[in-house]
Amino acid sequence: MKHKDLTLLNAIAPLDKKAKKQVWKDITGELELGLARKIKQTLKLWHTLLLLLPIVIFTSLAPNASTIILNAGDTGWDAILENQQLSIKAVSPMVVGKNEVCVLWIKKNGQIFKITELPDSGVKNVTLGKTMLANFKQAMVIISIENKAHITMPKKMEYTKHL
Repeated sequence: MKHKDLTLLNAIAPLDKKAKKQVWKDITGELELGLARKIKQTLKLWHTLLLLLPIVIFTSLAPNASTIILNAGDTGWDAILENQQLSIKAVSPMVVGKNEVCVLWIKKNGQIFKITELPDSGVKNVTLGKTMLANFKQAMVIISIENKAHITMPKKMEYTKHL
């Protein structure tokens, strides 16, 4: 169809040889055909690679991102999540009975997951699996006081915080 339109156009307004060459040169330039297109694409590729190289280098050298889960001023414990490592430091933990313990939970999409029992003193490190780690995003952190012998679900919630 297009060929017929071009033939009709050429019949109505014929072009001399010089004008035809100029038209095809303009079309080729607009469509970026031939060697010019290949050179432009190669330069764009190298430009992109040169822009990405510093990002890749500095991202690999950058310190790992960490998330503060608990703040000692609010809870008595400092908890920092870095990669798959959860580090919990007892600063001024809650005072609980002899048979009780404070437990850290995560609640997401109506499901509650026990993370660990919080330390009475010192530092406790917990390595989380990738599936458990995924639950920390946009979840609710819960600290509850539980009977040491029967820890199944949080009963006496003392602290909650949305991440």
